[in-house]
Amino acid sequence: MTEEKKTDFQKIIQEDREKYPVKKVWEGTMLEYLEKVQKNPEIVQIAPARVYNMIMSKGTIPVDDENRLTNDLVRYGFFEKDLFGIDETIHALIKFFKAGAMRTETGKRILILVGPVSGGKSTIASLLKKGLENYEVPLYAIKDCPMHEDPLHLIPRHLRKKWEKILGVRTEGDLCPRCRFSLLEKFGENGKIHWEKVPVKQISISERGRTGIGTFQPSDPKNQDINELIGHVDLAKITQYSETDPRAYRLDGELQVANRGLVEYIEILKCDIKFHHVLISVAQEQLIKAPGFPMIYTDLVIISHTNPTEYNLFKGEKKNEALHDRMYVLKVPYCLKVSEEVKIYEKLIRQSDFHEKIHLAPHTLKVAAMFSILSRLEESELCPDPIKKMKYYDGQKVMEKEKDPIDVKKLQEEGKAKNEGMKGISPRFIMDALDILLGEKQEKKCINPVDVIKAIKTVFDHRMGYTEEEKAEYTALLMEDVKDEYAEIAKKEVGRAFVYAYEDQAQALFNNYIDNIIAYCNKKRVKDPITDEELEPDEKLMRAIEEQIGVPESGKREFRQGVLIFKASRKEFTFASYEPLQDAIEKKLFSDLKPIIYGTLADETRKKDRKTLKRLNDTVEELKTKGYCEICAQALLGFVGRVLKEEGK
Repeated sequence: MTEEKKTDFQKIIQEDREKYPVKKVWEGTMLEYLEKVQKNPEIVQIAPARVYNMIMSKGTIPVDDENRLTNDLVRYGFFEKDLFGIDETIHALIKFFKAGAMRTETGKRILILVGPVSGGKSTIASLLKKGLENYEVPLYAIKDCPMHEDPLHLIPRHLRKKWEKILGVRTEGDLCPRCRFSLLEKFGENGKIHWEKVPVKQISISERGRTGIGTFQPSDPKNQDINELIGHVDLAKITQYSETDPRAYRLDGELQVANRGLVEYIEILKCDIKFHHVLISVAQEQLIKAPGFPMIYTDLVIISHTNPTEYNLFKGEKKNEALHDRMYVLKVPYCLKVSEEVKIYEKLIRQSDFHEKIHLAPHTLKVAAMFSILSRLEESELCPDPIKKMKYYDGQKVMEKEKDPIDVKKLQEEGKAKNEGMKGISPRFIMDALDILLGEKQEKKCINPVDVIKAIKTVFDHRMGYTEEEKAEYTALLMEDVKDEYAEIAKKEVGRAFVYAYEDQAQALFNNYIDNIIAYCNKKRVKDPITDEELEPDEKLMRAIEEQIGVPESGKREFRQGVLIFKASRKEFTFASYEPLQDAIEKKLFSDLKPIIYGTLADETRKKDRKTLKRLNDTVEELKTKGYCEICAQALLGFVGRVLKEEGK
């Protein structure tokens, strides 16, 4: 029996040390730091500018959406992999930071993110904190300063204008009490202050190291102390120093720790009002008042968040006007696009141990997303049908019969005016259903849309905050609207799989349609391929195909011309080249083949028929090429069979 080879843990550790050597941290005097600034003024950034530049350093991505509400809308690479479906909100957030970077009054406000639970507010704050920790532009501070403040504060006020011209950077703020005391005590000589000799060092923003990032969370008002924000007297040093001696005061409140970076004020409106009063001077003059000391300058971004219920109560109280005037409100609604909502679930599943261990059938997450989005939509006068509204929002083409297409931009503006997206089913709710379902199906290693519909219905029994009336309303939405919409998707999937076996017929139908619309648009006749007889374009055939996707009689000429324009822009043009036409051809063929499909899937008497079994096997194999496995392909066929049987009654 051979002895098991032992792993050399020490070797692994040593290899890691050699791979990532300790980086040398720069230290020098204020004089040497001034030389650094002159060579690279970028290292001097106020907190809002640092946040803004950090975000912009990851680049932007153009948004090709003619229905966007903001003309200059772009996506930001910094948020691209973590936040989905709230591009307008993120764009507004960046505008706020840009205003701060330009040293405007707006940039000094308390940024308050208002939105429903699990809407992305905390994620935004978390990403900003991590981004600051990883930002590559170096940051320098006065050595041993508890507030790691800007070394340029050492420049005497009467010299600042001169140094601003020399260095090309502006200087704002004054030394904290501790640094001022140290400067006078250690660097004073014969009545002169040698500020240029003060040591300066490079620092790294770190939440765990309590450098440049603070976090304040409300707790029991009876036990929570304002000192958590503004620091406190060190009782151990009172016997050595007086209470007003800077050395006896700990500048370790969250507002001081966050200097040069940002502070996250979690659920700001749950705090006792006394904790808000200290923010009044911070949000306007950038000053903190500590007992026994003059105002302390601070350079930071305050980002807070709350839910709509508490926000509405707070804004209605006139006694809070001073705070109202110092807050910049940014609404963070739920995602309202199905395709973007799916990305949220995909991201969260990737973070779990279920990732790549269980197969997700096509449309599984889409069905969950449809339920979420439908629960968030407000009633519309422009588009009363919520399913169509959901599709419009997601950029899907919706053919409206006997009327002009909906103006999606106006539809979005109508929803925004009604605070659309500020209530409904949260991603956290859906993930509860998905996570439990993934655990249940671990042995089968596959879940499908029908499983998800059942799981969502069940999870209501394990969630709080819903009245019986709301539960009934959401259940009806799930079991009627969502299930019916999935039934249409499922029939289309199976229809396409069957149509694949009849691809020649699909192409022939397509060719016939194209020949007829060419003749129609050019006001010519069509030559019969068998008799060579010249005939009028077959209007009945063309309308039979166009009606499958809701092309109205009044819009047929425009649709046909659109097909020909698209055809002219392509070297190859088959029935699968143009999605609306492909959809129409497939639906027409599905309609023609429906008796065969019904007989294959829904007619119990033909289950053992050899020809039927071959059709089923061929369909399953085709579905496998579209992302299905054996288990979910069979489940899909079974579901569609039941749907067709129900429709045939």
